[in-house]
Amino acid sequence: MALQSSTSGTSSGRVFKTTWFTKAAQKARIGDAELCLAIRQVMLGQADDLGGGVYKKRLNKNMHRSIILAKSGERWIFAYLFAKKDRANIAMATWLTSES
Repeated sequence: MALQSSTSGTSSGRVFKTTWFTKAAQKARIGDAELCLAIRQVMLGQADDLGGGVYKKRLNKNMHRSIILAKSGERWIFAYLFAKKDRANIAMATWLTSES
C-alpha cells in the first residue's frame, strides 16, 4: 500500500507499507505524514542502519520502532512496527516470521 500525504511527501522515491504494518500503525495512531517525515530523516542518516538496505527508525515520540526496507533509495517499505515497551531489540528472524 502506497502512502498518501499531500503535505509530507518525500523528496525522492516512493514509500509503501505492508498490510500488517498498516494495521499496526493505525492501532498505534501513527499517520502517513509521520511516516513520510521518518523516511526523509532516514535519507538524512537519522536512523539505525542495520545493513543491506534495512533500517530501524523511532516513531510516535520514541514510543515505537519501525523496520524499513530500502531498494536503491527509490523505494521504501515500512515492514514491521513494535512498541519500545514491549521489545527492547529485535532479531531479523522475528519480524520476518511475524507477518503470517
